[in-house]
Amino acid sequence: MMRVRIGDNVSLGPPAYGPESTSGESNAIADRVTVIGERRLLIREIEVQSPSSVNVMFDRLEALARDWDRFSYVVDLTEAKRPGPETRAALKERVLRVSPRVAHVAIVVGNNLLMRAMARLFAHGMGLVSVSIHTTRVEAIEEVGGGMER
Repeated sequence: MMRVRIGDNVSLGPPAYGPESTSGESNAIADRVTVIGERRLLIREIEVQSPSSVNVMFDRLEALARDWDRFSYVVDLTEAKRPGPETRAALKERVLRVSPRVAHVAIVVGNNLLMRAMARLFAHGMGLVSVSIHTTRVEAIEEVGGGMER
């Protein structure tokens, strides 16, 4: 499998990252959550998620959004594989924790029809009300730009 270079000297590849991950790996995962505008964030999901990687990303999301009463975010799933049951449970727990403050979530799935269907079901199963599914990150970012008026 191809390894993706992230940050200074750390590359993230197919293994699921857990509590034993190095600080460099954890920082590289956290760096995939960024501010893209006023009260707007981007999460670029890694290929193989784990409960630990979900927690690292959502810790970063919560830290970046700590001063915002409401915010929107884009989740780019184009590199991601379907998460296992433990990872889905961790994701649901973390999404529910921030959802009262979320104005809109835009999910990027590329042309993957199965991922599109799974993302929609998962989002609505977590009670997210304002969700959109997109083919490209550009479309999703445009959507969350307008999402703050919701």
